Amino acid sequence: MDTKIELKVDSDKLNAFIVLNDKNVSESEIKFVLDNGGIKFGIADAKIKEIVKNPILKEPLLVAQGVPPVNGKDAKIEYKLEEGTQERRPLVLDDGTVDYKDVKVFKIVKAGDVLAVKTSPTKGRNGRDVFGNDIPAKDGKDIRLIVGRNVSILEDGSKAIAEKDGIPLIHDGILEVSQLLEIKGDVDYSTGNIDFPGDVEIRGGVSPAFYVKATGNIRIKGVIEAADVSAGGNIECLGVKGRGKGLITAKGDIKVKFLENAIVECDGDLYVDGSIVNSKVRTGRKVEVTGNVGQIVGSNVMAGLIVAAKEIGSEMAVTTRIEVGVNPKIRDRIKMLSSQIYVQKQNLEKLSNLIKLFEDTKKKNNGFLPADKAEKYDQAKSSRLEIYKSLSQMIAEVKELEENISTYANDSMIIALSKIHPSTEIIIGGRRMIIDKEFGPSIAKISNDKIEIKPYIP
Repeated sequence: MDTKIELKVDSDKLNAFIVLNDKNVSESEIKFVLDNGGIKFGIADAKIKEIVKNPILKEPLLVAQGVPPVNGKDAKIEYKLEEGTQERRPLVLDDGTVDYKDVKVFKIVKAGDVLAVKTSPTKGRNGRDVFGNDIPAKDGKDIRLIVGRNVSILEDGSKAIAEKDGIPLIHDGILEVSQLLEIKGDVDYSTGNIDFPGDVEIRGGVSPAFYVKATGNIRIKGVIEAADVSAGGNIECLGVKGRGKGLITAKGDIKVKFLENAIVECDGDLYVDGSIVNSKVRTGRKVEVTGNVGQIVGSNVMAGLIVAAKEIGSEMAVTTRIEVGVNPKIRDRIKMLSSQIYVQKQNLEKLSNLIKLFEDTKKKNNGFLPADKAEKYDQAKSSRLEIYKSLSQMIAEVKELEENISTYANDSMIIALSKIHPSTEIIIGGRRMIIDKEFGPSIAKISNDKIEIKPYIP
């Protein structure tokens, strides 16, 4: 004979059911079966009342429900960088045209940028089965935010912050900011122009009309062709074919194999292991042209202290100009200050005339000036005083710079290890000489306030 009320519990013990074999049941009978079966938690009294009122035979009827456990969430790290992206986006100009040379293939972050955000793991919440037993929950797993060079983590471990400008990278789970940009081939339409806050290494060359800028050093294994390259540090490359276009500048030194129709400027030294041909060169300290050729020909070379080459000029008497004894930047500064001094003297003369006009008017009116003119009079005197101060500072700076030029001139020299050809113009500290005959190994210096050329003995 079937039992009047059967009790069934699912495998996870979260749900208890009864199966009725007889419609004539009471609440107390149902609860007796539950109590006798050990059901203690989650008993649904309202549901039991409904079952008694509308009994359904031979079907499982839910009478008790437990609470499932809620596992904690694992820690999560959201990286705020586009690591590995190869998406190329040309720059759209204001007029709607597209500059395909300005194609971005890497992301640069700035110091202070948030590179990653960590969400901490959460605790699990235990459940309870219909027998009143706790069901343990799992806590979320923690993960470690690991950082390397140029990245720091906030004290609470929630964020990774860039300490320097550069490219964000992840290597073996370590987040870092690289200050070295590596270009595996040429700088061309596949890379776009380069403007990087760090060092740049290019395994190929730089194509015409593109530019490479870096706050650090630039190393190029190929040739720069009619392109602009600018470094806050040093530049090293195979050579430059300028075609009379492009500009190579460095705050430090430049080292190349050759220069052809190039324009090159650096604050430090220029080392050429080959030749300088039809180029314009300005350096803060010295120019050294060595190697099997070691020649400067058809070029305009200016250096603060020394120009040394195996051969200067050519047998074809191509005009070559070498100047030492003046730091190019000092010369530029003197020119700019001299121009400003001229303008300020003109302004001073105008103000002096205006002030005299006001003073004459004041005398005629027994020392009285109308309020509007008195204000302009005071302004003119104040402006004149500021110009006097400015002129005094600029004139003092020019004097100091000219003294530096004199020191440069006394210490500077031009050296030809093999020969100097005719039609070479040499300038040392403002003194000028045109070479009208061929000299062998020679050194040119200032002596007795004029240029003297003597045999060079290493």
